[in-house]
Amino acid sequence: MKTFQKTKYFYFIFLLSSSVAFAQPFKFGWITDLHIGSKNADADLLAVVNDINLKKEVSFVVATGDISESGKAEDLKNAKQILDKLNVPYYIIPGNHDTKWSESGAKVFSELWNDDKFILNFSNTLLVGLNTGISWRGGGGHVAPEDLHWLDSLFSTVPDEKEILFFVHHQLDKEVDNWFRVTNILAKKNVKEIFVGHGHSNRVYNFNRLPGVMGRSTLTAKGKSWGYTLVDDQVDSLFFFEITNDSLYKKWNSIGKQNSIDYSQVDSTDFENYSANILWQKDLQSTLVAPVTTYEKKIIAATKKGILFCFDETGTQLWKTDLGASIFSKPAVTNNIVIVGTMKGDLFTVDISTGHVIQVIGIDEAITSPIATMEIDYQEEKSYAIVFGTATGEIFSYELSSLNLLWSNTSASGMIESKPLIQKDKIIFGSWDTYLYCIDANTGLLNWKWTGNPVFNYSPAASPLVTDGKDVFFATPDKAITAVDLLLGKTAWQKTNYDAWESIGISNDKKKIYVKSQHDKFFIISPAKGKLEKTIDMKFGLDTGPIQPIQVNGNIYFGGKNGNIYSIDAKYNFTSLLFMGTARTHSLQVLDERRIAASNMDGKIVVFEVSE
Repeated sequence: MKTFQKTKYFYFIFLLSSSVAFAQPFKFGWITDLHIGSKNADADLLAVVNDINLKKEVSFVVATGDISESGKAEDLKNAKQILDKLNVPYYIIPGNHDTKWSESGAKVFSELWNDDKFILNFSNTLLVGLNTGISWRGGGGHVAPEDLHWLDSLFSTVPDEKEILFFVHHQLDKEVDNWFRVTNILAKKNVKEIFVGHGHSNRVYNFNRLPGVMGRSTLTAKGKSWGYTLVDDQVDSLFFFEITNDSLYKKWNSIGKQNSIDYSQVDSTDFENYSANILWQKDLQSTLVAPVTTYEKKIIAATKKGILFCFDETGTQLWKTDLGASIFSKPAVTNNIVIVGTMKGDLFTVDISTGHVIQVIGIDEAITSPIATMEIDYQEEKSYAIVFGTATGEIFSYELSSLNLLWSNTSASGMIESKPLIQKDKIIFGSWDTYLYCIDANTGLLNWKWTGNPVFNYSPAASPLVTDGKDVFFATPDKAITAVDLLLGKTAWQKTNYDAWESIGISNDKKKIYVKSQHDKFFIISPAKGKLEKTIDMKFGLDTGPIQPIQVNGNIYFGGKNGNIYSIDAKYNFTSLLFMGTARTHSLQVLDERRIAASNMDGKIVVFEVSE
């Protein structure tokens, strides 16, 4: 069955500006957490679709995220083939499983269904769906600044008496770090219910006094068959029925449509300086998937929309350039040339003085890893090579000035997300195929590959890679810190007692490894055998953000999922330097020996001076 998600925005503005009549009762199917790609998920979904098709009272269907198990294009396409069998229109949004590991940066989702959000005006009720999934940076929820602006603009056109049903994947509580920005907008209008998925069970919620409800997964689990929710929207109430393979309508919730809700607007600080010497700050109000890049006292920022900004050391914008394609990977700068890869598969070189594009070539697949560079001999002269990984696991090397291909390697079969580590004549990188690879820097030929856990989710793909010259160190989501011998590709040691999660760094003298744990703790360990040297209980809470702590002027610095930037001094005293807002921070970047550049996913940039 065809989807009807991409109806023109101006058409809805016209409808919403029309007079509001009394809403007529209607019923719709609500499905969530399909997880296509997991065992038997497609059969469960097909059974749900077939059952919905038997129910003539169903006017349409809404799907609230985690459509796939791991965001793979083939699984999303399979989901669409099954969902298209519906005899009624359906409306769909992604969940964290569709965005966390997506090789396309969720581009395939938007291509298949024309968007990652929806608006539907039905029986004088407005239904709105919004994406809360975060591309690549953890399984929690966040609403992008662009989507908040879209929602606020949309609601400014909605008559106050218009009934609204709102759909997201995550609960609008601590599961979404900026949940209050959404509820503050919703509370201005006549929202009757917030529908969420994520938890795989039928539950009733209260999101700061706004009524909410979670729906069960379509999956067969814990002795229960496949299932979904039938929503009956009546004039004065909403009724929720679970339907499974016995075809019975099991009412599990009902809620009266209150005329007004006593909601208090949540006033949250966007920025707070605790103890940092801030030199300047910017707010691009546009998603930055990757950290900023620093080069000779300049800062380069590449937005998800494809806009490249350059600032000088005072924060003055020198130029901005629109590259016309989404950027997820961190650019590099070498020899006064900015090198940028896009999710469209284009490799750009840009003059750092002017912002003018020098050259562009097509790679024909999304460039997903940060750009790395290294010195090489090319045609009997000194030059530079560009190294980067792609969505399919292929890794390339191009000569900088000519953009001539030097070599490529196709050993990996999963997306390469973290920056390739260049160590003398070796290049080491992880892939979402469970393997860590080492290839020859001059030829691209495979030296060795290593794996420690056969489960896809535990791949050494998102963790930074650091080295002391003898071993390479990384942290995987199975809570393991691993040292692999650079020469042989064998495990030197592995520790699972540090509660690690894709966050690791190394001291400037290579004698200490820094580990931000998943909960509260920061560990300093020995690179020789992984022996604990110091535990610092920082009480920062749950933090699964992949970052690399750095050492500057004797202190350790890193950013947290909670928006804070932290410092640890030589005596292991820690402090929160500043709060950048409710968005995940990136790995900090050194501007020079006295200054650090911080950024977050909402497009905020702060440059601060380090302490003595």
